[in-house]
Amino acid sequence: MGVVTGDDTSGVGDVEWWTTSDVAAYLGVQVSTVTNYRKRGQMPAPDMTVGRTHMWRPARIRSWQQGRPRPGVGGRRAGQSGPAS
Repeated sequence: MGVVTGDDTSGVGDVEWWTTSDVAAYLGVQVSTVTNYRKRGQMPAPDMTVGRTHMWRPARIRSWQQGRPRPGVGGRRAGQSGPAS
């Protein structure tokens, strides 16, 4: 099937599907973080599920990641703390 396993996403151009582990490696977060994003609807739903393995098209994850808010972009300025007390 062309699924990347482990933390190796260096050959992502040739890969058809990313698992939860692959998405976590791409985002630089823990697998549990990706699982929680999925459960909360904070990321695209899987493009395919085989058994209990959720899989996404890499282009879909890349597109979603590029549109995510980041500190200093569309919210608080980077380094800005909350309201003064």
